This record gives sequence, C-alpha cells and structure tokens, in this order.
Amino acid sequence: SMADPLACMIAINDVKSSVQGNDPRTWMKACAIETLLKGKSGKHFKNCLIGKMESTANHIQDPAGYAEELYSKIKNKCT
Repeated sequence: SMADPLACMIAINDVKSSVQGNDPRTWMKACAIETLLKGKSGKHFKNCLIGKMESTANHIQDPAGYAEELYSKIKNKCT
C-alpha cells in the first residue's frame, strides 16, 4: 500500500507532465487518497486514474498508457 501520504502528495505536486492539455495532478491526488483510504495498491491507483481520464470532457487517447506513465513518476515516493 502507499506508505507515506505526505511524501506521496509532494511527489504528485512535483509532476510536471500534461495529459493532452489536462493537468493530471488533481486526478492523481484524488486517486492517491482513495487508494490510501481503501488500503489498496498501485493497480487500484492506475485503474482510478483511467476512470478519471475516461470521464473527462475531452476524449483522452490511451488512458492506460498515461496512467502507467504517471504512476511511474510517483511510485518510489508513494509505495
């Protein structure tokens, strides 16, 4: 499970990438909190991110690829 919530949130804040014009950090924070509260792992986090991307107004190509990329940016701080 995600060990240190504070380190995790700091890592998410430091993410500079954009997902087809969207700042992914709001999704990442929401998914990290949900994952922490449920005591789940990175797989849950990625699935949550995919769900957020699929529910955005503008259609995002390859949400699973983005979820993997975003998770890889924070996993050392969040697990």
